[in-house]
Amino acid sequence: MAQSTRAFNWLVIGICAALLLPGLVREGMFMDGMLYTVVAHNQANGFGTFWAPRFSQVGVAGMAIFHEHPPLAFGLQAWWFRVLGDGFWVERLYCLATALITMFVMVRLWRECLHEHLSLRPLGGWPLLLWIIVPQVFWCFHNNMLENTMAVFVTAAVLQVVLGMSAAWAKRAIIAGGFVFLASFTKGVPGLFPLAAPVLLWSASRNVHSFRRALLISLVMGTVVAASYLLLWQWPDARGNLEPYVHGRLLHRIDAQHTVEHRWRILADLLASQVGPLVLAAVVFLLGRRARTERPPDTLKATAIGMFLIGLSGVAPMMLTLVQKSFYSVPAFPMIATGLGLLSAHGLCHLLDRLGERQVLTQLVRYTGITAFGVALVLSVLLFAKPARDADLLADVATIGASVPAGSLVDLHPDLWNEWNLQGYLMRYHAISVDDRGNSHAWSIGRKKALPPPGYVDSGVLLRELALYRADAASRGMK
Repeated sequence: MAQSTRAFNWLVIGICAALLLPGLVREGMFMDGMLYTVVAHNQANGFGTFWAPRFSQVGVAGMAIFHEHPPLAFGLQAWWFRVLGDGFWVERLYCLATALITMFVMVRLWRECLHEHLSLRPLGGWPLLLWIIVPQVFWCFHNNMLENTMAVFVTAAVLQVVLGMSAAWAKRAIIAGGFVFLASFTKGVPGLFPLAAPVLLWSASRNVHSFRRALLISLVMGTVVAASYLLLWQWPDARGNLEPYVHGRLLHRIDAQHTVEHRWRILADLLASQVGPLVLAAVVFLLGRRARTERPPDTLKATAIGMFLIGLSGVAPMMLTLVQKSFYSVPAFPMIATGLGLLSAHGLCHLLDRLGERQVLTQLVRYTGITAFGVALVLSVLLFAKPARDADLLADVATIGASVPAGSLVDLHPDLWNEWNLQGYLMRYHAISVDDRGNSHAWSIGRKKALPPPGYVDSGVLLRELALYRADAASRGMK
């Protein structure tokens, strides 16, 4: 089976490359991801600090400091800008790095879940395939979402829990608690769900001898997280960052800014996102049963159920709020993919055994994967720096940046204030902040074909979607 397994792994590599690389090399980004990359880029260039990150001169939601999320991911990405420079590809390379690290940790998790089933351990590409084909997963990597960084930490925490359930539990619990702290320091409360992982794994196995250990691991993990935040709270700079986040963002968000009509929506989105992996795993599982191969042992099924429960624990708490989006569940998907993979692993093992008997098919699978990888690389070169979205807006921003000095604060028509990609692109590429409060500035941005605001005249700069105005002679003394 070794040869067919290598061929299958090449296929997985090709699919991962095809789904990740061409989308990563293109310009244009979802609003949230652009906000995050601007904050990190600003920090790298001295506008804002780790504890006082800044989006623009005016800020977001009435706050000059960016308190939408805890600061860890911005600080990590800021280091990439400091080392690699200002190229549009820097944040995308960071996203690729988080994808590769998550894959590495998932393979380790897979192997540790199979320490009693050595013949299945080489199939680490199987959970990766079930994970990467979920649209929300590669979409998050394309758009610099915080879920990318958080997924690294929560998956690493679960890996440490699995290791700690069998040996060196105290050491593993402390490390796992550290990873949970880092996950929550990336996106707040959603990063805490691995705290329940030890008890959930025990509940699936019902091994009475492991209950005490599971409970102790959870308690130690929780203590590490609580102690970390308690220590940070004693630091004025850290408290100045976290306190506004907790009171102004976290607690307020539970009852405000609803994005869905009912609390069950997140579970419906979860089911919809897993249709592809469920169908694929079911087909492989059924083919294995049809061939009368060995059914998954009870221990393997118990571990799979435990992984499902851990994944669900990362999704279900979001029902407490009506602020839900399908990609919020992405950090839980590595565990769900691992669970699906464990249940269907024997079926895949049988298929690969059969594949190994057919040299031509084995070569076909291998070269299909290699070809997919090569095509992904070629497409990435051809699509490099070309817009994936907002092509006209990006062109307008480039033109505005050629006319308006970097670091400027410009007037913005109030109707455009919620066009966050406009604000994001202006800040990311030209350090231009906008102000919709009616203050006078040297420049103003409005919609195309709209009349100039009072005190401004047409600049003569040709744009596609927008209009750029400059202060008239009576306003030249203004900044």
